[in-house]
Amino acid sequence: MEKLKIYVTAHIADVLAKDAENFEFYKKDGRTLNKNALLTKIVVHYSGRFSREQASLADFLARKLHAAGNEAAKALPAIFDRLNERAAATDGEKFDVPLSLKPTKESEPVIDYIEAYSLSGRTLSEYFRSLFAAYASLPQDKREEIVFKAQYDALSDAIRRKKKVFLTTAAKAAMEISPYALSGSKEELHLYLIGMGRTCFPLRLSRIASVTLLPDDAVFPEEQVRLAEKMIRYGPQFACRAGEGKVLVELTPQGEKKFRKLYVHRPVPVKAEGCRLWFDCSHFQIVQYFERFGKDARVIYPESVRNAIVSFHRRALAAYGELPPKQDPM
Repeated sequence: MEKLKIYVTAHIADVLAKDAENFEFYKKDGRTLNKNALLTKIVVHYSGRFSREQASLADFLARKLHAAGNEAAKALPAIFDRLNERAAATDGEKFDVPLSLKPTKESEPVIDYIEAYSLSGRTLSEYFRSLFAAYASLPQDKREEIVFKAQYDALSDAIRRKKKVFLTTAAKAAMEISPYALSGSKEELHLYLIGMGRTCFPLRLSRIASVTLLPDDAVFPEEQVRLAEKMIRYGPQFACRAGEGKVLVELTPQGEKKFRKLYVHRPVPVKAEGCRLWFDCSHFQIVQYFERFGKDARVIYPESVRNAIVSFHRRALAAYGELPPKQDPM
């Protein structure tokens, strides 16, 4: 099967390129993005759902137009094409960025099926342009669910059945765990599996290579369940540890502005009194987030969190060594 050329908007091309990087699709050299591998996963895992959604919309429009009379119903194909075009280019962008989709052993049967049953008068390129546009319109964590559908479905089944699984990761690690929940980050960036074993820990869905269901029942220790629920509530990407207490942070007026603006991985306070915020989340999350505030955030307690941030700034200062006298840039 020959390589397909599909023209999409710059926005769609950018989303696909960023997903290839965020979901770590690289060629064997470990540096070059393997965009075709990502496109293959989207075609294989999303085309069925996309075609069903398109058919449902077509059926809805047909019924509404039929009720308006036979003449109106004849306009359905043109209306449907227009809807697809608007979905693909919401800001009037041009379809002038080429994508190359090279069929593989995995995608060829799916493409054959699409060509036989799903085109409805469109070309393959037009169909895939609409498919990639629909994919790009979804939040990143929903796109991750599509690309890694096999892992997502297997984990969802294990969670529903309360069974253990054997996992392998992209880093070649292997483990037997009890899967507790699949949870998205608050910023809708990634999906995480919260698993339990000797500890309670998160694994990013895109870094799970394979999932095998085991016959053994999952085990959920009470203490780990409490930690898992806290992670789901405040951020599944940050592991909570037993014994971690509340954290009190005091902000300057500039720090309060930063806290409102820096929303990525921002911890959720459980209490606020003026410039003082109390948190009950992962201590690692607190350290990672407030390191960026410099003098505009001060951890009051616990001492371990305060010392971790102080140590970060000391190491940064040591890396710069002896700084030259400040000079006027003008």
